[in-house]
Amino acid sequence: MKSYLSLIPISAKVRKRQNRMTMLCIIISVLLVTMIFSMADMAIRMEKTRVIKEHGNWHIMLKEPSEQQIEQIAQRTDVMTSSRYDGLNFDLSEDYTINGKSCVIVGGDNAILTEIYDNLTEGRYPTKEDEILLSNRSKELLSLKIGETITVHTPAGDFGYTISGFGGDVTITTDADIVGAFLNWDSFQSLAKAEGSKLAPVCFVRFYENIHIRKVIAELRKTYGFTDETLSENTALLGLTGFSSDSYVMGMYLVAAILFVLVLAAGVFMIAGSLNSRTAERTQFFGMLRCIGASRAQVMHIVKLEALYWCKTAVPIGVIVGIVGTWMLCALLRFGAGAEFVQIPLFGISSVGIISGIVVGVLTVLLSSISPARRAAGVSPVAAVTGNLSENWNTSRPIKQNFLKIEMALGIHHAVSSPKNLLLMTGSFALSIIMILSFSVLIQWVNMALNPLKPWAPDVFYSSPDNLCDIKQSFAKEVESRPYVKRVFGRMYQSLPAEYEGKLGQIDLISYENQQFQWAAEDLIAGDISAVSEGNGVLTVFDKSNSLKVGDTIQLEQTELTVAGVLKDSPFDTSDQPTVICSEKTFKEITGKDAYAVLDVQLSKKATEQNVNELHVLANGHYRFYDRLAQNKDTQNTYFMFCLFVYGFLAVITLITIIHTVNSISMSVSARTNQYGAMRAVGMDSLQIKKMILMETATYTTLGLLAGCGLGLPLHHFLYSQMITNYWGTAWQIPLTSIGEILVLLVFTSLLAPFAPAKRICNMPITATINEL
Repeated sequence: MKSYLSLIPISAKVRKRQNRMTMLCIIISVLLVTMIFSMADMAIRMEKTRVIKEHGNWHIMLKEPSEQQIEQIAQRTDVMTSSRYDGLNFDLSEDYTINGKSCVIVGGDNAILTEIYDNLTEGRYPTKEDEILLSNRSKELLSLKIGETITVHTPAGDFGYTISGFGGDVTITTDADIVGAFLNWDSFQSLAKAEGSKLAPVCFVRFYENIHIRKVIAELRKTYGFTDETLSENTALLGLTGFSSDSYVMGMYLVAAILFVLVLAAGVFMIAGSLNSRTAERTQFFGMLRCIGASRAQVMHIVKLEALYWCKTAVPIGVIVGIVGTWMLCALLRFGAGAEFVQIPLFGISSVGIISGIVVGVLTVLLSSISPARRAAGVSPVAAVTGNLSENWNTSRPIKQNFLKIEMALGIHHAVSSPKNLLLMTGSFALSIIMILSFSVLIQWVNMALNPLKPWAPDVFYSSPDNLCDIKQSFAKEVESRPYVKRVFGRMYQSLPAEYEGKLGQIDLISYENQQFQWAAEDLIAGDISAVSEGNGVLTVFDKSNSLKVGDTIQLEQTELTVAGVLKDSPFDTSDQPTVICSEKTFKEITGKDAYAVLDVQLSKKATEQNVNELHVLANGHYRFYDRLAQNKDTQNTYFMFCLFVYGFLAVITLITIIHTVNSISMSVSARTNQYGAMRAVGMDSLQIKKMILMETATYTTLGLLAGCGLGLPLHHFLYSQMITNYWGTAWQIPLTSIGEILVLLVFTSLLAPFAPAKRICNMPITATINEL
């Protein structure tokens, strides 16, 4: 043996069974960090692809800029490309048709289809004045081909064009019977002039990826005087690159950082607790090293290098298992969750995940080994010779028994006698509780975010062309009579001028029938819903732009409405004007209308695509028809996948808590083998030994529960406020269900952890426990 460090591989072989749990702790920590960072990397890649496909690859949009501003901005070295964009008949309120189908006509530069949006699926950009590009949906609806001539009917007359290509689905919704048409900018301006329409163009701007976009946006605002009204950001894309200024997106970054710190801290506590227990178990070994000449520094080096020796095996295993686990999760999402995850990389390798796993694994082990190394170096040669362990058993006065039996008092004393060990054990329990409480917020967030999972989500629905109350109740009854239709419910709608909160504005007045009021009751956050369903008062929907509350009044031309309740969620998209919900009776009294603007249809599980087509035929061109059946199924699968991941992660945390607790209690008992042997020698029986170990575990558990709930509940409140309250308005409540589940877990762990070590001690001969080194 050339040095004391040569003992490290020898000790690893001799104590292979004892070191197995420490190795497992390191592997789990590296595995979790590698998978979290790798999945985050894969999710960002996937989400960036999806956002670019759906929202476009642009960073800012300028509203009605001058031609001079467009030219100057396009010449900037940090601008990759830009394109003008505008449209006619976006609200479908005018008579624009192609072959009898309502159409939206938009115009833009070449970059809008190739660099801003990747929507040129067939053919080419319409360069000539008499050329037109049609949406992919129109190819299906009208059975058209490239090179054919079509006639666009407008209020100003008919215009003939030659089809140059297909694509450009960004101009319209893809699930409606509407045709999208695209013209080059000069042709579009000529058409708008002929129509007498006033243009309000926007300019999409895309920057290079290697620049500080936030700084460039600030510079543009200062140079050209752009305001929040004239310059808007692609929040989704900027958020993925870390340049978003949206408060909700930044709040989600903060949430992600907090959750990562919790996972990292859990790994540190888990490994540190394991190393600390291993050091305590080998106190006499380190003392004997001091007896034969090892210095304090050499003992500290042994402990630290021994920990790094474990990393040699544990870190590569953790990284490899993390990569494989990432592949499995990506495959599960891609093939099990639906269309939203088709862009996720299947066998992607994340350098960020691998480096993070290695760095965090090694740093965690080094940090975790500092305290045990100092503890081992502090063992005196006298302690090794006399058999005294590191704990100070020479108390100045005996342990007070009080109302507890002596074995129970000793169990509590064992738990609190070592402050460092107490901190690690209770800290491990507390962190597990904090993590369970924190990650439970994700389940509630998923429930709020995925609207199609709501009970009111329709599989198909009809809407009147101009948002008017044109869908007769007789039509609703005809749809409901179909055997594959589960439920039909309609809503009347009208935008009305109103006075509320001392200002004039518009409100969206919407009617509910009994079934919808029952669903709304689950989303009520203030007030009473029963009075509204009976025709007295109205409901409003919480939104950042809507400050109406219970008791406020809304003055219409002929009547006054009182807000009787506030909802946290609804089936409607948010707008700048308040959403006001009333009964059908109240709606008829105010507007005199009794037909629906929207008719939602929910289908039975046995409904087929043919049934959907039959419902489509019923519209007969009088109403717009929207098919959301496939989208709902995809969203349902996505929800289940998210729940699987979150609950799976919580299960891993729970498993780590149980394994770590059992391991720590086992090591703690092993470190006190001599003491237990001495106690048994002077008359303590096996039952008392078991009670003493059980009370030690119960002490850690109780303190961990108090610390975990004390710190976890405020953090749960903060995360809930950031993720849910700030967006949906739902007030935070104490998560009693989660606390109850945590309590059951802790009780189970407290009963399980002492079982094996107590049995081992009691089965050992007393002479063996006294002579154990």
